[in-house]
Amino acid sequence: MVIIPVLMTGSGLFLLGIHLDISFINSIGHTVIISGSLWMICRSYVQFLWRRYPWEQFPLKHILLEVVGIFVLTMAFSTILYAVERRFKLMEPADQLWLEILVTLLITYLITGIYEMVYFYRQWIMNFSRSVRLEKDSIEAKYEILKAQINPHFLFNSLNSLTSIVDDNPRAVDYIQDLSEFLRYILGSRDKDLVYLRDELKVLNHYYELQKSRFQENLLISFDIPEKYHLYTLPPLVLQMLVENCIKHNIISREMPLKISISASNESIVVKNNLQRKTDVVSTGQGLKNISERYRYFTNREGSIKETNNEYIVSMPLLIVEL
Repeated sequence: MVIIPVLMTGSGLFLLGIHLDISFINSIGHTVIISGSLWMICRSYVQFLWRRYPWEQFPLKHILLEVVGIFVLTMAFSTILYAVERRFKLMEPADQLWLEILVTLLITYLITGIYEMVYFYRQWIMNFSRSVRLEKDSIEAKYEILKAQINPHFLFNSLNSLTSIVDDNPRAVDYIQDLSEFLRYILGSRDKDLVYLRDELKVLNHYYELQKSRFQENLLISFDIPEKYHLYTLPPLVLQMLVENCIKHNIISREMPLKISISASNESIVVKNNLQRKTDVVSTGQGLKNISERYRYFTNREGSIKETNNEYIVSMPLLIVEL
C-alpha cells in the first residue's frame, strides 16, 4: 500500500517542482492521502476480481475487467475529487489536471501489474505444492486400488448370472441392476478428476434405490436441479458421499424419516437434510474435509457447512470446466 503514495509523491515533485513552503507541504500531503485512497479502492477491486473471476478460469475476462475497471474507478475518483475541491475550495485548481490524472492512472496500472504478478506467483507456488501433494495421494490411492482390485469382467459377469438366478424376483433383479450400474460408475470414474453433474445425478439415483431397499419409505430424497446445471462439473461421487454422510449420522425410522433435498443454485450444489443425529456415531469431519481437498485442486471457491436446530446444510461449488 505504501508504494503508491510514494510514487505519487515523486510524480508530484516532478510536476510541481520543489518549494519548501506550507503550500508545497500541503500539496504533498494531499497527494499522499488521495493516492493512498485511490490505491485502496483499486486494490479492493483487484481482490474482488481474483475471487469472482480467478485467473486460471477466466483469464481474458479478468484482464479486461481489470483494465477497464481501474480506468473507470480512477476517472470517477478524480472527477468527484476535483468537483469536491472546487465546491469547498480545498485546493487551488491544478493547471495540469489531466496530466496528473494520466500519471495517476499509469502508476496505478504499474502497481496493479506488480500486485497481480506477486499474487499470481503466490497462487502458482500454492497450486504447485497442492499438485505435488495430490499426485502423491493419487499414486497411493491407485496402489491401494491395485492391491484390492477385482476383475471388473468377473464382477459384472457374476452379477449377470445372479440376475438370471433370481429372475422370478423383480425386486432382487432391480437391486442387482442398480448395484451393477453403481459399481460400473465407480470403476469408470476412478481415473477421472471431474465428471458432469448429470452423470452424478444418474448414479445417485441408483444409490438411492439401493438404500431404499434397506430403509423403504423412511428415506426420502428429492431433487431440484435446473437443467442448465447438468453440464457443470464436480469431482466424482461427491453427491453420493454427501448423501452417505447424511445416512450415516442421522436416525432413520418410521417415526423419524430422513428427508434429504438436493438442489442447485448460484453455481453451487446444496445437500440439505432434517437433523436427527445418532448418539452413537461420532463425526470426525474427515469425509467433508476430503471432499474440500479435492475441490482445492480445481478452484479457489470453498464449500460451506451450516447447521441449525432443524437442518444440516452442505453447499459445494459447481465448476465450469469442459470435459
